[in-house]
Amino acid sequence: MKIYISTDLEGATGVFKFRQTREKETPEFKDAIRLLMGDIAAVADGLRAAGADEIYAMDGHNGGNNFIPDCMAAGVQYITGWPRGGGFAGLDRQCSGVILLGYHAMKGTPDGVLNHTQSSTNETKYIYDNIERGEIYQSAVVAGAFNVPVMLVTGDEATCREARATLGDDLTTVAVKKGLGRESAILLAPEDARRLLREGARQAVAALALRKPYNIKLPIHCKISSIDPRDPTNATPRVIEREIEISDPLKITG
Repeated sequence: MKIYISTDLEGATGVFKFRQTREKETPEFKDAIRLLMGDIAAVADGLRAAGADEIYAMDGHNGGNNFIPDCMAAGVQYITGWPRGGGFAGLDRQCSGVILLGYHAMKGTPDGVLNHTQSSTNETKYIYDNIERGEIYQSAVVAGAFNVPVMLVTGDEATCREARATLGDDLTTVAVKKGLGRESAILLAPEDARRLLREGARQAVAALALRKPYNIKLPIHCKISSIDPRDPTNATPRVIEREIEISDPLKITG
């Protein structure tokens, strides 16, 4: 059984400040990616216990380079660095399921810790056929292009709620924190969170036969808006908008 884990950082155990996710040379960032590595290892433990024999973990946060070699779990193959031939490098139709680990809620979610869609600094919004969507939707569409279902989503409670609303109430989710605001949360201790992650991974494998790939009807109309990055501190920043038609699911983010 081949399982593909797509990782982000904002939804990892113990992460609740943008300083932990944006500035790669800070001690806070280095602590955050170490916490992420622990989450990956916990999920991998659960997957192996449930019978997975081939596990890939893809570094999906901010251009990659977020994995720590001496924290890598044995038996997991880690995909990182850039360029790498696509956002979900290594994903193929031989995969049985995709896990979205350490994900976050879409921009504007009131109780979503570090909520954003693609860019938190530019406050980007993606509206597909008049419905605002986030990165869970985008990742599920990419997985669906390979006919692979999303089997597990982890992050805060708002992330899990968004995932079930998008992919079905029967989706296995694991919440490792509860958002109080964009940069505030009730956190679980890493030991407690990882126990939940291991069990969630086992449950996701047990339910995998019931999961279906998330396929959308194309083409789809997409409206993208963001703050002009040339003037991010302006009291009334200029908003840039563009509209595109998307026919290739692998280009769901434009």
